[in-house]
Amino acid sequence: MNDGLIARRYANALLIFSREEQAEDRVYADAQSLIDALKAGGDLTACIKGLSAPMQKFLSLVIHNKRAENLTAILRAYRRLYRQEHGITRAWLTTAEEDPELAERLATLMKEQGFTTIDFKTEVDPALIGGFIVQVEDKRLDASIASQLKKIRKELEEKIRKTRKNG
Repeated sequence: MNDGLIARRYANALLIFSREEQAEDRVYADAQSLIDALKAGGDLTACIKGLSAPMQKFLSLVIHNKRAENLTAILRAYRRLYRQEHGITRAWLTTAEEDPELAERLATLMKEQGFTTIDFKTEVDPALIGGFIVQVEDKRLDASIASQLKKIRKELEEKIRKTRKNG
C-alpha cells in the first residue's frame, strides 16, 4: 500500500480521535515532540512517557498494526490536517541575527492580509549578512543583503561580459 495513503488514513483517524477525546491541541503538540524525538534518534522512552493518553493510545495502535515505519509520515500528515482544519498558516523566517520583533510585525501584517493564525518557525543564518527571508506556504520573499549582493554581482558580471564582447 502507498506510504502516503497510509499516512493520510492514520492522520485522519488521529484527527478524529483527538477531537473525540477533546485533546486536539495537546495531540498536535505531542506530534511535534514525537517528530523531534524521532529525528534526534535518541531514546524515545522519556518522550513517550510525556505524551498525552490519547497519543499513547494512538501509538499503541500504530505499533500493533505494524505501521511504526510510517510514524513520522503519519505525524506530519496529522499536523498538516490539523493546521488546515484550524486555519493555521505555516511561515518560515530566516534572519541574519535574532529578531523576535520582526516575526511579530510580519505576523501582524499577514493577519491584516487575511491570514488567521500564523505558525512562525524562525532560524538564524549569519550568512544572510542582514535582512531576512520569509516563506509563507509556497511563496518566498528574499530581502537578505547576501541575496542583493549576489544579484548586483551577477549584473556586473553580465555588463563586463557584454563590454568585452562588444569591444
